[in-house]
Amino acid sequence: MKITITNKSAVANPADIFLMLTGDNFTGSGITIGTPTPLSSLTNNSFDVTRIDSGRLYISYYTKLPKNPAPTSNNYYGYIELTLGTNNVLWTDLSSVDVFGVPIAMTIGSHKLGYSKSHNTIVKNIATALGGTNGAAVQRKNGKGNTKVVGANVLFANQPPYDAYLKTLQGKPLTIKNVPSSPITYDFTGSFTNKGGISLTSTSPKLTFEIPATDLNNKTIYLSNGNCVYNGKPRNAMFPNDVCAAVYRDIMVGINEGYFSAKGPNDSSLFPKMTPFKNGHGNVYAKLIHEGSDSYGYPFSDKNLKTLIQVPVTNTSNLELTILEDDKIS
Repeated sequence: MKITITNKSAVANPADIFLMLTGDNFTGSGITIGTPTPLSSLTNNSFDVTRIDSGRLYISYYTKLPKNPAPTSNNYYGYIELTLGTNNVLWTDLSSVDVFGVPIAMTIGSHKLGYSKSHNTIVKNIATALGGTNGAAVQRKNGKGNTKVVGANVLFANQPPYDAYLKTLQGKPLTIKNVPSSPITYDFTGSFTNKGGISLTSTSPKLTFEIPATDLNNKTIYLSNGNCVYNGKPRNAMFPNDVCAAVYRDIMVGINEGYFSAKGPNDSSLFPKMTPFKNGHGNVYAKLIHEGSDSYGYPFSDKNLKTLIQVPVTNTSNLELTILEDDKIS
């Protein structure tokens, strides 16, 4: 598979735009894994990928990135995620989970991901929604006229608190059930407790799941990673990746995408048919990115929102990436 980059940004000199491909089990040509590469050094603005696992392609302006760029730095960058396995199926997306930076649109065949609002418009909308000090605190400027926003899962302390939303859910029934396409089967019922936690049980097999009120807070919700009590034993809710983790993910999706409400039905198997953020609840950062683009704004957005392309590819397939101007849409 070929990856081709078209530069439509305001950075006219391709030597000032850097690519860095990271990931595991990479095979391909035209680019060196883990090494910042000027766009100007690519042959025909492209390179080839035969295989890559858990890959990221970073695109930065003016500055070469380290292998693990810090979201809170002033470096202006964005990235896509991609995995291409031995089955020749490409999984790829636009990601704004850690940062909302360089706007990138992608096309492969009939599949497209892009922006309905400009980067600058979304940046302004996030600042307005967070307000004052918080709106400014999440921004990073590179001194060249570009502004990125640090993700809600990084600077969660500057995001709106969930306290009022969670309070409306106390005592309300809750069902966490897999969707038909899920590789894991589970069916838990229970409630948001009156003390601010969550208590669920499964009858077949007999299992229990709890999130104590102390572990259902702004930090754990924005990170979507905390502790729970599974079958009477405290553990990290996300590791290992089992039924417990699947239940926890559904709960975090329900809160961050605002599917739960005092009126219900509060059933995770219905999420795909529901409108995210409909009642004004949820992750504001993710909401505004979703409203203006096809990019992830929240780690598990691929469960329900249009953020993921999954398509078979061949050696002649071409993943076309377009670097947009900060005030343009695509």
